[in-house]
Amino acid sequence: MSAATLTALPRPAPGHPADPLVTRTRDVAGSLLAPAAATTAESLVPRSHLDALAAAGALGSAVYRPAGPHTAAQVRREVSETIAAADGATWCVFAQHHHPLREVAACPDPAIRERWLAPMTAGSVLAAVATSHLRRPGPPTVTALPDGAGWRLHGRLAWLTGWGLADVVLVGAATGDDRILFALLDCDERAGFTGVRPHRLWSMAATRTVSADLDGTAVPPGRVIALHPTADWRRDDAAHRPNVNPGVFGTIRAATAHLTAAGRDPGYRDLGLRMAAEADALRTGAYHLVDEVPAHEAAAERLAVRAAVLELACRAATACVAATGGASAATGSLPARLLAEASFHLVQAQTPESRTATGDRMLAVAAAIARTP
Repeated sequence: MSAATLTALPRPAPGHPADPLVTRTRDVAGSLLAPAAATTAESLVPRSHLDALAAAGALGSAVYRPAGPHTAAQVRREVSETIAAADGATWCVFAQHHHPLREVAACPDPAIRERWLAPMTAGSVLAAVATSHLRRPGPPTVTALPDGAGWRLHGRLAWLTGWGLADVVLVGAATGDDRILFALLDCDERAGFTGVRPHRLWSMAATRTVSADLDGTAVPPGRVIALHPTADWRRDDAAHRPNVNPGVFGTIRAATAHLTAAGRDPGYRDLGLRMAAEADALRTGAYHLVDEVPAHEAAAERLAVRAAVLELACRAATACVAATGGASAATGSLPARLLAEASFHLVQAQTPESRTATGDRMLAVAAAIARTP
């Protein structure tokens, strides 16, 4: 393992599911994603990466049902961690696909399920998502107005990842009767997106992330995936958001593997082992909360665990930079890429509550250091 690339996958999580989907995903991650990660980060995520994951079954992991003994959630998390450890940019695009897939799978309209579920599960149709604006305070930034049997969308999408790569995008909009509409649109200007502007990002720049305007964009009835009462959607979203995103553990895996690589200074090898053990304990706690505690309970504890994981990811990535030295400043450096990816997790799906919890965690770490003789 060099300072520039990750040529072998980090170790799997303790007790990781020995499921065929996990095995196939690790094969793709090890043979394709990890060796190309430095090049990918400096260019654009290629569709061939997503096609390879689709062939392995990973793009259908949101609705995958393992034969056992592991649960669907355990397999899904391991797939996500594995991809994130190999290539953060490809993981970011991959992760967008699963919210649209879950919405399609839950759609009450059999015609919509018939049209979209199988190709999205197989990955022949790649989905993006543009819903983060729904969590912003104040008046809605994207609205849906009735138009005969369909709808018209107006407003601005601040974030859309996978432009020019995804086939469809799930767009969220607020209706005038206090509902949230989810529409599945073609991910193309011809669908009615205007003013498409690429974001210049310092992290995940390869993910083809843009902003776009909607000026009366038509949504025919066959593209309406869901209409959720706003209060119900906000309650369910609020229950989900405090949980740790498995991708963060993938970033930590890659960082601790770099620190414990053969030939590393013994001090940094020991640090890497200690951080890996810390991550294992946090992973156990985070997934216990998801699997064993009712979704609407223990929000403060979930936020605290999430903040601890985010802080560890940044700390582990910083240690990689320090351990590698000046080579970390080179274009394509693995430590620099990991530092950027760890920082991205700080803002991914961020809410005011998670921002506060992250700040509290950092203050607690600073206070502990101040108390150390």
